[in-house]
Amino acid sequence: MFMSFGALAYDFKRMEAAIESLSPATQGQWERKATAGEPIAQNVTGMAYKYGIGVAQDQAVSLKWFRSAAEQGEADAQFNLARIYESNANDGFYRRRARPVPTDDSEALKWYRCSAEQNHTQAQVKLAQLYAKGAAPVAPDPVQAYKWLGIAATRGDATAVKLRADLAVGMTHEQIAEGDAQTMEWTSRSSVMQ
Repeated sequence: MFMSFGALAYDFKRMEAAIESLSPATQGQWERKATAGEPIAQNVTGMAYKYGIGVAQDQAVSLKWFRSAAEQGEADAQFNLARIYESNANDGFYRRRARPVPTDDSEALKWYRCSAEQNHTQAQVKLAQLYAKGAAPVAPDPVQAYKWLGIAATRGDATAVKLRADLAVGMTHEQIAEGDAQTMEWTSRSSVMQ
């Protein structure tokens, strides 16, 4: 069962350092830690299998490690798992022929939300995009999209700033006000929890 950790700030630097240390020479060490249950190591091991670093590329094994870490609350693994499920994720590794599971936007939405709730800004942007277009079983919700883009924008995400301005063009003043209020509520609650 996955866990949500509220509005804790996601430590991108820690994950970046872990991923930067991944190489064919270190992959075995990461996998031993992953097997022992360490969520960051599970995410890094998932990356190793996703990209074929020190092991044969294997999307199914990658999925297994991302899921293990995601279910323990690792926000970057939740983001990676959501990308596997998202129907619009076409970055070469997640094209339909390479996916280890069928696309499922409701599953993507679930995992993006878990990650976004931990202030993973990329997940916040992707979650907003799913709300903007509507993702089964959720109908388009511009207020939720505006809220999540606002949260990511307050954390300095330039893509979120641009997408939020674009989204606002098609929204009513009331929707924008509600999105702003929800953004402010989230960011004030988030800063108290950090």
